[in-house]
Amino acid sequence: MIVSNTSPIYYLHQLGCLQVFRDLFGPVHTTPQVLAELEAGKVQGLNIPDLYALGGFVIQDISVPSFLELIPDLGKGEASVLALALEHPGSFIIVDDRLGREVAKAQNIRVTGTLGVLLLAKQSRLVASVGPLITQLHKHGFYCSRSVVTEVLRLAGEPVRRFDA
Repeated sequence: MIVSNTSPIYYLHQLGCLQVFRDLFGPVHTTPQVLAELEAGKVQGLNIPDLYALGGFVIQDISVPSFLELIPDLGKGEASVLALALEHPGSFIIVDDRLGREVAKAQNIRVTGTLGVLLLAKQSRLVASVGPLITQLHKHGFYCSRSVVTEVLRLAGEPVRRFDA
């Protein structure tokens, strides 16, 4: 099962690449908590996708285990995505938040983020290159370290270039 948090959905939508989820993974699962975070962005005036209208997304209710609620800096979306993955062993989650990724790894949950999805899309020939997409991500407020960008570009077989965040 593929489970996505809020930011990968938001950022891939901004790039016009949300269809890569379906092309790469088939149905993508998420939670009501993630939908609530997306809706909060919509209220703030952000361009937010309608997951129901798009199709290819499955919204699943979950109960968040108490140990996840004890991590104060873990957002509700991240906690719910981790909980859904824990309910379905072998799941693969897509989370950008560093703490969420660390908790996933500690729980032996396979994890990637928005850049990992773009790299898979490049390797599957669904996008021509990731460098220009990373530039666009930065313009939309996406942050990642230069070392991560360098590694993604290296893995994509693209020249390393300077990105202003």
